[in-house]
Amino acid sequence: MELRSPAPPQVVTADRYPCESIQQMQNETNEQSGHSTAVAEHAQNCSPAPKWAGLIGDRLFPMPRRKLAARDALDQTGVRRDFVLVRDHGSPNDVVLNDDALVDLAEGNVFRVIPRCEAAPQPLCTGPAKLAFVCDDEWEVTLIGRQTGHSLKRLLGLPDDAILFRDYESPNDQPIADDETVEFRDGAVFTCRNQHSARETKIFVNGREKVVAGKTISYAALVVLAFGAIDPNTIYTVTFKHGPPSKPEGRMVEGDVVKLQCGMHFNVTPTCKS
Repeated sequence: MELRSPAPPQVVTADRYPCESIQQMQNETNEQSGHSTAVAEHAQNCSPAPKWAGLIGDRLFPMPRRKLAARDALDQTGVRRDFVLVRDHGSPNDVVLNDDALVDLAEGNVFRVIPRCEAAPQPLCTGPAKLAFVCDDEWEVTLIGRQTGHSLKRLLGLPDDAILFRDYESPNDQPIADDETVEFRDGAVFTCRNQHSARETKIFVNGREKVVAGKTISYAALVVLAFGAIDPNTIYTVTFKHGPPSKPEGRMVEGDVVKLQCGMHFNVTPTCKS
């Protein structure tokens, strides 16, 4: 009897299965598990994945990927298991999501939570989902997913000379031109940089333009910017406007620190102590 050596095991290579087929198998596996990762979504064209965030109960939470189960999204907020996720729409009938429902943040990233015992079948929702565009951890909500660089800066309250970048899971973020079309589903998270320096923010103090380092500023620093020094015999009143969406205007007292936004206006008024 002739003895034959066993055939060598087949090796699956890119030559046997084209890149498109491998990518398709990866996507099918990810979709079935409810965890379509940003890596899988962007592997075919080798582009970096955009960052995503969810606005849940008026608080912003970074999300690990664009598509994830509703319960996984809630786990990022620390919400207990006896609550469920509800997608917020521009209509009275919002959508209650089961824990295992696959949530695509590109279809709407604004949510609220309700006790599980209050979750009941809802009438068909026909209104568009709310969309939260995010810039430097601040946000604005809209129903319009297609913007331009200029309209998005207007929505976010940024000055005309600010440079808007789409935030990616890589060091190389993408600059957005004013006349460029910006699609929400391509990534909801952005960052703003001053035209002259990525580490500086342009503000106005008593009508005068100032460029300051960092993303926050203190009450004391504003007084110094306004008058050069702090006079112990003077009381300073500090107010601001055009601030970030979380606090667009307000008043500061000694010891306060506020988050900056490009083009923010401060007014510092001195009053002599009696």
